[in-house]
Amino acid sequence: ITYFFGLNNSINLARRAIQNAFETIKELDKTMTQTAVVTDFTVGDMWEQLPEYTKRANELGVTTNDVYAAATLYYQQGLKTNEVIAVSNETLKMARIAGIEAAEATDYMTAALRGFNMEINETSAKRVNDVYSELAAITAADTEEIATAMTKTASIAANANMEFETTAALLA
Repeated sequence: ITYFFGLNNSINLARRAIQNAFETIKELDKTMTQTAVVTDFTVGDMWEQLPEYTKRANELGVTTNDVYAAATLYYQQGLKTNEVIAVSNETLKMARIAGIEAAEATDYMTAALRGFNMEINETSAKRVNDVYSELAAITAADTEEIATAMTKTASIAANANMEFETTAALLA
């Protein structure tokens, strides 16, 4: 107890906390800058949106940086802000459920939606999320395995007039 509450340890803990906070801010600023580069927003605009992004991160159980990263990838695809929010929320849910990175989940979601020419909206994203989750629950495959296989087969299956659900089930 004396060591933990001692002056040296208190200083070291404070120093580590400040260093971690600084690194987090640098990483967040880098992600915000990437978002600003692919949109009409400025980095200042992105910092102003921090409370909204933080609220979404808390609701979804992910980091604020993950929310910005997923949004950036959807902005790069030319989606509007309301579409980005809807689709990235579902993508982040998939990332959390599957235990994968937000950027990876965004790639998987994009492959399914674009591969089967689905509209890029919340309904389609929920459909993908639900199918992957259901199949992972009832088969030996997990969400990441199904999504990875889908990235390789989606466009071919769509060209063969296969439905998304059928393709996912066969892959699982």
